[in-house]
This record gives sequence, C-alpha cells and structure tokens, in this order.
Amino acid sequence: MSETPESTADAQVFQQADFERITQLVSGEFQVKEAVMDQGTPTYYLVWPQETKQAFLRLLKKLEEIQLIAFLRKIDGRIVLRVVPKPPVKPSNPRTNLILLLATVATTFFTGYIGFSETGINPFLSGAIFSAAVLTVLGIHEMGHKLTANRKGIDATAPYFIPGPPMLGTLGAVIMQKSLPPNRDALFDVGANGPIAGFVVALIFSAAGMTLLVPIVMPADGGGLSLIPVSWLLLMPAMSSLNLIPPLTGANNGWALHPLLWAGWAGMVVTMLNLLPAAMLDGGHVARATLVDDKPRLVLTFASVALLLFSGTEFIVMAFLIIFMSMFRHPGPLDDVSSLSRNRKLLTIALVGCFVLAFPVRV
Repeated sequence: MSETPESTADAQVFQQADFERITQLVSGEFQVKEAVMDQGTPTYYLVWPQETKQAFLRLLKKLEEIQLIAFLRKIDGRIVLRVVPKPPVKPSNPRTNLILLLATVATTFFTGYIGFSETGINPFLSGAIFSAAVLTVLGIHEMGHKLTANRKGIDATAPYFIPGPPMLGTLGAVIMQKSLPPNRDALFDVGANGPIAGFVVALIFSAAGMTLLVPIVMPADGGGLSLIPVSWLLLMPAMSSLNLIPPLTGANNGWALHPLLWAGWAGMVVTMLNLLPAAMLDGGHVARATLVDDKPRLVLTFASVALLLFSGTEFIVMAFLIIFMSMFRHPGPLDDVSSLSRNRKLLTIALVGCFVLAFPVRV
C-alpha cells in the first residue's frame, strides 16, 4: 500500500456535505488549526503539540463506519491529517495456503526421511518428527504475526508456507498484510511477536533435541554443523554439566543430530534472518516503528547486508534478497506522528538479545 493517501482517493469525490461531516468527526478528536479540501481530499492541519495516539484510534473507529480511513503525517514541520476512502480488501484464496502447506509438509518430510540415518531412527519417523517440528516453529512464528494483526485490526492473510530444497525442506513462511497498522505501536507488535514466539519454540526444541544426540564415529573429512547458534554454545555446556548430553568418548567421535535438534537449528536461523533490521523483514518493521528517519534505517540495511555477506556463502542469497526488497519503501503506519510507547522501546533490547542468541557462529 502506498504511503501517500492521495493514491487511494481517486475513486471518490467528496461533496461539501461529506467534508462537513468528516470535519465534525475530526474536530471532535483533535484541535484543528485549518480544514481544507486539498485536491479533493479532506485535509486538516492540527494544532501541535496535542495528544494524538488515542484520539487517532477513536477517529479510525468512527471513520470505519462510513468506509473511510485517515493518515496522520508530519509534513514540512506541520501535522497533517488526511481522510480518504478505505481501500477494498481483496479476498484471499485459502486453497493457495493449503496447497503450499501440503507441499511444505512433503518437502520437510523428505528432508527428515533422508537426513538422519546416523541416528538409527526409522526414516518415516524421522521424516514425521522433523516435518512436524519445523512446521510448528514456523507456524507459531507466523501465528504470532497473524494473531497480533487480528488484535490490532489489521487485515492479514493466513500463513503461506514455502517449500524448499532438501537441506531444510522449507524457505520459511509469510503472512501478507492487506492494510496498514494504525500506529507505530501496532507496527512494532506485528513485527516483534512472531520472532519472539518462534525463538522460544526453537529454543525448546533445541534443548530437547540435545538430550537425544547419538554419539557416532565421525567420517575422516569431518561432518556435522559448522554454524552453531550462540544459544547452543550456552546450552550445551550447561546441559553437559547436568549429564543431559551423551558424553564423547574419543577424539574422533561426534554426535548425530536428532531431527528435533535440526528443526531447532532451522528455527534459530529463521529467527535471526527475520530480525535483521532491513526492508520488510520483521526487524525492518521494528526499525520502521522505532526510527522514522530514512537515513538511520538505511545504515541498518547496509549493515544487515554486510553482516550476511561476511557470515559465509550460506547467506548470500538472503543478502541479495534484502537488497531487492529495499528498493520498495516501507509504507509505515496510518499514524506516523504518535511516538512508540516506552515499554516497546525497552522490548527492543530483548529483540536484540534474541537476534544475538539465534545468530549462528562458525565452530
């Protein structure tokens, strides 16, 4: 959706009676300095400073009854509110969600079927465990977004699961937002709640999967994971000291990864990638809610791309994907004037912590 409200207003011409009615609604919530029709759009220049966050939410509810929405922006040092027709929401086709889900079940099952022979688990069982576990991580991540969007009055689709190559069997999942969040708080919540929920589940699966490690003799050319989430580097010594991890008895011995542990690893990587403060990623939403100016967010985007490029060839495709997504400007919320709440600013520290703990380091 475009950030400029005028692009949504072409389909309707407001009459004088409409303008007077809208002006009455706006004046009931805000101190208005000037009310004009700007190229057919009811436009209001507000007295500043004044309370805007709750007033704007109340106005949105009133406008929704007559199929209108509002945009609140700071333009050339002035606080401007514009009212436009509410764009129609195109219905989704649930068959697409179902087809992609079934395809992802198949590709993740295949990954689990072929990838864990060293553990001695029946391949059908390992396929089922890995598929169920990784889809649970992704599903809870996306439902964190979806439930938050529903609670904030944002139109959003059900999750679209994306099948992938055998290494993971999936390229993740997404939901599509069909309307803008009402304010920065809502934008922050939608971006943050998915990664937090997914990280917690991935951490639980990682811890449980570590107790199911199988000691094996490693091949001469090595093997196993070379990228370990930072959280694993903290979990493994702690669990080893509690005798929850099978000990290694020889210099050439190692562990065969249980499918539950591999699903936890996949969840960590997905969390880390989504929390990058760039483009339309979850971290990009959080950055947009926290930082209004384009320059600091552009710096964060460059830093995200550089971090991926220097982290190894595994992340090159993601780096170029971020570059491509960054070509499209983030639309922001409807109310881009009201500040982010203090509690959410503090929660940013927790998100940074999740990113650090999920980040894979080479060992």
